[in-house]
Amino acid sequence: MTSKVDLVSVVIPTLNEAGTILNAINTIDKYVTYPKEIIVVDGNSKDGTLEIVKDTNKARLIVEPRRGYGLALRTGMKAAKGNVLIMVDADGTYEFKHIDRLVTRLLEKDADMVLATRMYDPNKAMGFLNFLGNKAITFTFDFFYSQFLSDTQSGFRAISREKYDSVKFKETDMPFATEMLIRFAREGYNMVEIPTTYKPRTYGQTKLRPFQSGIRIFSTIFRGFLDAKTFRVCYAHWKKNRFKR
Repeated sequence: MTSKVDLVSVVIPTLNEAGTILNAINTIDKYVTYPKEIIVVDGNSKDGTLEIVKDTNKARLIVEPRRGYGLALRTGMKAAKGNVLIMVDADGTYEFKHIDRLVTRLLEKDADMVLATRMYDPNKAMGFLNFLGNKAITFTFDFFYSQFLSDTQSGFRAISREKYDSVKFKETDMPFATEMLIRFAREGYNMVEIPTTYKPRTYGQTKLRPFQSGIRIFSTIFRGFLDAKTFRVCYAHWKKNRFKR
């Protein structure tokens, strides 16, 4: 559990996000009231993202030439100095102003991870196919791991550094976000959600390949469940919580 905040490390993976990265950095710098550091992990962008980050004194830049969403996040989190980790995309679809809310909920609930769920956003900016895929993945994850999450594919999270460091990761691309949930569920760590808003992308193109990523994410869920320890922990969690909802 995280009982106090020494430093919040905001890790932002980027690849050709020149149109949004400066606003992301400035918004985080302005609205996050906790002690903080901003870490941008860039995959060798060609649109000026690197130069924009270098020109500001508000963020630390790490160039990660190896491609992969999960690899970028893992690189940034390894370099982070904070005892609370924030992962958030640079494309402006998530509400950076809500970082304080995630951190505060982490403390209030003695949680190990807080996810910003987009499922209660009245604007419904998420595409219909992505919405359906998210629902299918989330239902499958909740069913197999005895959780009650509504948005397992949220890329906006606050995470206890202590708990993050206690588990090992293998995934290097989009399934990393799901692998994180699996590892935390396996250890019986407490994961909760808060609602957030979700906005349409205004610059560049999404890096998500829905079909390919979906297949890999489902594969990650099923492989994780076959692990004997995961099964025992999730069954115990189900017995403890089956009458709560």
